[in-house]
Amino acid sequence: MKTRRLLLAVMTVVLLGIGFPTEAAKGRRTVPALGEVLPAEKLREDFRILRSALEQIHPALYLYKPRENLDRLFDETAKSFDRPLTRREFYLRVSPVVEKVKCGHTYFDLHQRLLNQMMGEAMIFPLPIFFLDQKALVDFASDDIPVGTEVVSINGRAMSEILPKMMPFIRSDGFNWTMKFRMLADEFSMHHRLIFGKAKEFEIIYIPIGKMEPLKKTLASITGEELDKRISSRHSSRGKLKNYKFQWVDEKTGLLSVNSFDFGLRKKGRQKYRQFLKTTFAEIKARPAAKNLIVDVRFNEGGYVGYDVLLFTYLAQKPFRDCKTAMAKTLDIPLEKYLDKKEFSKGVEKSIEKSLVKEFKKAGDGRFHIIDEKNKIRQPKPSGFKGNIYFLISGWTHSGGAVLCGMALNNDNVTFIGQETGGGHEFYTAGNMAFYTLPNTRCQLEVPMIRYQNAVPVKAFPKGSGIRPHHRVTQSQADFIKGRDTVMEFALDLIKKSEK
Repeated sequence: MKTRRLLLAVMTVVLLGIGFPTEAAKGRRTVPALGEVLPAEKLREDFRILRSALEQIHPALYLYKPRENLDRLFDETAKSFDRPLTRREFYLRVSPVVEKVKCGHTYFDLHQRLLNQMMGEAMIFPLPIFFLDQKALVDFASDDIPVGTEVVSINGRAMSEILPKMMPFIRSDGFNWTMKFRMLADEFSMHHRLIFGKAKEFEIIYIPIGKMEPLKKTLASITGEELDKRISSRHSSRGKLKNYKFQWVDEKTGLLSVNSFDFGLRKKGRQKYRQFLKTTFAEIKARPAAKNLIVDVRFNEGGYVGYDVLLFTYLAQKPFRDCKTAMAKTLDIPLEKYLDKKEFSKGVEKSIEKSLVKEFKKAGDGRFHIIDEKNKIRQPKPSGFKGNIYFLISGWTHSGGAVLCGMALNNDNVTFIGQETGGGHEFYTAGNMAFYTLPNTRCQLEVPMIRYQNAVPVKAFPKGSGIRPHHRVTQSQADFIKGRDTVMEFALDLIKKSEK
């Protein structure tokens, strides 16, 4: 679902123009119906376009699944469209296929207007859910069910049956699961609606903390808009987080929270961030007692290019490059007629192509590799921090957030605490994106054009994993209910122990 579209760290940023709809687009302003039945030949056509887009553009299509296996899956799926299906059935069949690419920056979804319409329907599961060690806990204070209560079944289906059916629709980098559970916490109700159908009410079996016997309760469905309100005020919410801030924990320890790299392309935003880093690290350097720095990126899903790299210049122990390698399969965006007219107004794709030509050059392997001038060696800042660094990470740490952590793997003064990052530790795909609207189902596909490789220590982690913490720390059910920041408390306790 596009309820939480990730922002992308890109090597070249092109601000996509938003133009007025073309005549063709104007004729398609009606909301696609979820239950509309489409002929088999139309379904095959859309899947052919989707497959072609992935095969022509995606630079890491076979990174985690061998080509012969993925080709077989594509072929079998294409053959399965031998009879008319509804738009919902098409989505349910195709989305798990796209997930097999194992790319957190590859999106396949229903049309945004259809999702918006579904948000207004009073037919979805009413409780925000939070997952702890794969247990579904109620994440909303209400008179119906206590916060932190474990939901064990919905309408007769055990959660152990529900979760395996949902996971193929949730994206992540490689074989990571922490990001999937984080995303599912936001998207649970909508996926439940699509996979199991709409319902006016939900009978749940639940077990309050400290109790042994399960209880039963029937809850009325709510609209997606009402659910959004509940999610924004859910128990685990920290409210609106600042993109970045710094504070002293004590005389020896500073806390740098970097919750996002999404502060735009405008010069003012860049200057403000640069000044913040300059001022912050000057302040740290001016305090001789400062020995420890906590860098909290647990909520950092990425943002715009360069902000992660700039921060690392203040943390790096030695010169480094933005990435070890960067490559693209093509510099030309194919299937132009299917590009979404809202995202790609006239001429935008040509601007993207021109920018890519300036940064990438065709090599002997037939692919396009970044030129050295665009991947220069960067020097650590003289005012950079040289003490003990503690990174707090989670499944939401993705894209630019995970790239920052990947760079930090090369330091010998860094300790990672929390959960495995959602972003891959070595490879990730992002860059300029091609965004398509399929002509018949109106489903939408977004494909990244560049594959990056971080310069990480040899065999740092298994292929397809995120950055795994030195200290894996998660909340207990009791800590969740109390709202304790278990990860932060662990980090502070670890620092105290190291000073003894």
